[in-house]
Order: sequence, then C-alpha cells, then structure tokens
Amino acid sequence: MTFGWRLGALAIAFAALFGVLTLRMWSIQITSASEYEEAAESNLIKFVDTPAPRGQIRDINGNLLADNRNVRRAVIEGALVTRDGEAQLVRNLSAFSGLPEAEVKALVDEARDRGDRIEVVGELTDDQVVFLSEHPEDFVGVRIVDTPVRVYVEGELAPDVIGYIGRPDADDLEKPGIKPTDVLGKAGVERQYDGVIRGESGRIKYRINARGEILEQLGEQLPSPGGTVFLTIDSDVQAILNSSLAQGLQLARELHREGGCVPSDDDPGCPVRAVGVVIDPNDGSLIGMSSVPGFDPNIFVEGVSDEEWQRLNQQAVFNNFAIQGVYAPASTFKSVAYIAALEETIFPQEARTDADPYVCDGLLEFRFRDGSPQLYRDWLESGHGEVDLHGGLQASCDLYFWEIALKVWNGRLTDYDESLLQEWARLFGFDKATGIDLPFERSGLIPDRDWFETAQRETPLLVRDTPWSGGDVMNIVIGQGSVLATPLQLANAYASMVNGGTVWQPRVVDRVETGDGAILENTPLAVSQVGLGDRTVALLRRDLQQVVNGGNGTARTAFANFGEKVEQIGGKTGTGEVIKGFIGEDGTVIQDVDNALFVGVAPINNPQYVIAVVIERGGSGGRVAAPTAARVLQFLLNGIEGVTDVFAGEEAD
Repeated sequence: MTFGWRLGALAIAFAALFGVLTLRMWSIQITSASEYEEAAESNLIKFVDTPAPRGQIRDINGNLLADNRNVRRAVIEGALVTRDGEAQLVRNLSAFSGLPEAEVKALVDEARDRGDRIEVVGELTDDQVVFLSEHPEDFVGVRIVDTPVRVYVEGELAPDVIGYIGRPDADDLEKPGIKPTDVLGKAGVERQYDGVIRGESGRIKYRINARGEILEQLGEQLPSPGGTVFLTIDSDVQAILNSSLAQGLQLARELHREGGCVPSDDDPGCPVRAVGVVIDPNDGSLIGMSSVPGFDPNIFVEGVSDEEWQRLNQQAVFNNFAIQGVYAPASTFKSVAYIAALEETIFPQEARTDADPYVCDGLLEFRFRDGSPQLYRDWLESGHGEVDLHGGLQASCDLYFWEIALKVWNGRLTDYDESLLQEWARLFGFDKATGIDLPFERSGLIPDRDWFETAQRETPLLVRDTPWSGGDVMNIVIGQGSVLATPLQLANAYASMVNGGTVWQPRVVDRVETGDGAILENTPLAVSQVGLGDRTVALLRRDLQQVVNGGNGTARTAFANFGEKVEQIGGKTGTGEVIKGFIGEDGTVIQDVDNALFVGVAPINNPQYVIAVVIERGGSGGRVAAPTAARVLQFLLNGIEGVTDVFAGEEAD
C-alpha cells in the first residue's frame, strides 16, 4: 500500500510537470508569438549612422569662415561585414583601393570588431563610384558615404578664434555618445561650441539575412546639420590686424639685426611672435584676435603630417597667445596706479595733489631695512625733469610711479592697505580669467604678500632669502617683477578704465542660428562696475591722448605719420624685460631683451575700440608695438584708403 501511494504521487507529479510544460508551449506559440517574432526579426535588422555636417561659422557681417564640402568616400561598415564573405571582400577591396591585403584585412577586422565605420578610400572618383554601385555583391559590407568635410574658407585669417577639428582622444571617448569615428572641435570656437556646431547623426535601417547580407533598406533618418555660429569678429579688421602684426614682427627682427633674424636657441634676442586683440569697450565684443606666425586650420581636416606638425609645434602656433600668453604688462600697467593715485589721493608730493611738480631726474635710491641702498634707474637715464601725475604718465616716468608705490608701502600701517595697488588691478580684471567663450584661457598674476609667502613655501618659483618688501611693490607699480597678464586682460582692463568702469566679459560669438531657425543670442554680460569718478575717467583719457599727441608722449613718433585723425587716438606704451643681458653670436654683450607693448584707444573722447599689441622680444613699445597698433587704428578710423606707412620711430618706453 505504501508502494502504491508512492506510485500515485509520482504519477501526479509527472502530470503536473506535463501540464506546466503544455501551458508554457501554448504561451510561447499563441500568447507570446508576436513578441518572439519581433525579437527574431530584430536580429535581422542593422542600423548604420550617417555623419551630420558641422554648422557654418560666419563673421559679424555674415562672411563665411568655415563651411563643408561634400566628399564621397568608401567605408567599411563593421555592422554589415560577414565572416563568410570576409576573405573575398579583402581581396576585392585590395584590388580596388590599391592597398595591401594585410592592411585591408586589418581595417576590416577593426570595423567588424568595433561594429563601426572605417574609411578605406578617402575620396572616390566618379568612375570608382559607378564601379562600386554596379558590383555590390563583390563588396559586401562596403558603402559609399556622402561625407561633409570641413573647409576653412579664409585659411589663416582667424585660426586662434575659429579653432580646428580632429578625431576624439581618450578623454573624449569617455563622454557619452562619442565614437572613434566622430569629428570634434579641438580648439577655439569649434571646441567651445562643439555641442551646437556638430549636429546630430542620421541613421539608416537595413534588413539583412542570417549571413549578414543586406536584403533591403527599411528607412532612413536624415542627419541634422549643426547650428550656424556668427562671431563678433570683423573679417576686414582681422585681416588688417594680421598684416600689421606681421609687419611689426618683421620690423622688430630687422631692428634686432640688419637683414632680419630667425628665432633660435643661438639668438635668444630674436623677436618670436606678435599678438594683438581689438575689443569693443562698450560690450566686450572681440573685433579682432590674432597671433603671428599663425597656421591654416585646413591642415587638420585630412590629417597633418608628422613633419608639418613638428615644424608648427616648435613655433607654438597652435596656442592662442591672446588668451594663453602671459606677459609682464610693463608701463602699460601704470594706468592702474594712475587711477589709484587719483581715487586714493596718493602722490609723491607733500601737498598730496596731482598737479604739483616732481623732479624726475632718472635715479632713485631705495634703502632696505638693513640700510643697504638699491639704485633704481628710469628707462630714460637722463630723467624727464619736472612732472606731475599727468606728465608722469605721458612720459612714462618710472620714478614718479615708484614714489607712489613707496607712499603705499611706507603708509601700510597707518594710511593704506599694503595691497592697495593689487586690489585696484583686480577690480579691472587682472589676476583672473576674463571668462571669454574660448577654451584654455589663462588667468595671469598680480602678486602680493600671501602669494609670495605661499610660493616661497610650496614651490621653487622664488629663489631668494629676503621677505616681501617695498621693492616688490615698486616692481608691481611699473608692471614688472612677477606681474603677468594676457593681451586680452590688458585690452579688457583698459576698456573698463576708459568706458567709465564697466568690466565686460569678453565674447567672440554674437549668436547661433540653429537648424530649425531658432536664434540663440550670446548677450553681452557686465561682470562688475568699478567706482570711478567722472574726473578720473576724463583725466585718464586726456593723458592717454597726450601719450600719442603730446611733446613728451612716448608714442608720439610712432603716430607721426598717422594723419589728420591722430588727435582722436590715445594709448600707453610698455617695454617689458624678458632677459637681462646675454652674449650674442658675435660675442657682443646685449644688455636686455624686452617685450614691446602698446594699448591704444579710439576715438579717445568716445571710445569704440581698444587694441592691445604685444611683440615678444620686440624691444621698445614705442618703436615697435605702437606703430603696429597705429596701422590698425588707421583702418578703424579711416578705412583701408587711410592706411599709410607708420613703421618709423625712435627708442621709447
């Protein structure tokens, strides 16, 4: 009886299992049939992406700067390559392309393993297109793809602003949705606005058989082109800026050595490059931005050779020196101290007014705490005679501004914060990035006691035993020592000084027009307002005008051939020490290597343009940088017909 019970229980269990199996089979065949049928069908569907054309880049007037041309290419679609047909594909594709079979096989394997697209023929002829179209069975997995190829219409006109494109690097590939075959912006606006310029890829849907062969195209989603970017840059201004910088650099090289020079390790005094920016002081728009020597971004479209890359990289042409180059602003920085002196009533004279004379005799003795003397010599060793604050700025008298620095230093425990000059500089945007809509901007440096002590403690930047002292403040007031600024910071600071105190965030993009017609405005942004008195602004404009037009102005000779509107120009020269003495190739001792700087404003009574020029190792600011800027200012005020030969001058700060 026990045995019979067990047998019955076993029969019931088998019956239950059979019932479950029958129910499951019924579910698969009846209730879930459509679901499994759809899954099976999806295994025979392949999707292939198609590239989107990058959006155009135009200047403020609509002139085309970056566009695309259509190229037909042969590509291996990894998703469509079959293992059964691989050997035949490799043989046929090798014969068609002229590439060795081993190289073709490596491309096929890579495409299949990645399930992605690999280019095999860069630009097909019409005959090649016809041949591939007529023999699809011999090239299973190969497609003809219409590919948009970037074209930089004006070549070297504005590569620092526009930038260039390239394939993704390791960091890019970690970002969502980025594939190795994508083309991304790598510098400039191409990089900063890549998200709106790149567009969205299209997709083609194929039905294939079990062997991976295409049976039919089921549908296609067309790619969406990227948005059109309109820059604030004016192509005409950019062109005159480029040519003026090139002429200024050539002048500096000819002044360095008869017949010119070529930068090399053997000649560290040879001028290296010229950098310039033109900005609208009323909204922060960049009208021009350039570094010379430059490059043609078209070289990156099809790939630059190793030799060309090495040559250009040695010249550092891929850096945007307007926002990445940091230089001692030299005497152009005196305008900061000028404003601080007026607003804080800090003058060398006991009467503490800005009009009393001060004798600038060319030599100042400064004594350290231990009583040891240090002699400071003006850039003009004979001095400038009697000057007040205004004459001191016009003639760029170092002694006068050193005395301002000493007033601050000696009164640090009673009358002034010892970092007063640094704080005024920071109000105008020094010591921090401007926030321009371009990548890789550097911040410059305004040193103070905290920075000095941190640097001494944590880095080998400063190799000296003495503490922070009044001598450091004296260096700061004339824009030397550890003071550093980019040309853009310099231009933007002057823009805020002459416009009444508004510090704008610089911008190079005016607006973006998306593919669906929407307009995205890049609205000007005022980041701060410096509290400047109307008198201060008016006096600064007047004295900058005298730097160019006055009898003692350091830029007067550079603007001697400017023309009738020269009275509308103001500016400030600067000569920044780079190397203190070295031995030339012929064994002669060359005392100094200096950067040449000039900041110009026009029209001075109603500023519309501010230009900053830096010529690395160019020498005198008045002799080299000022005439370089003058040529651009001629164009801005008079048009191309008003541009004359302004490259003549004498030694000046």
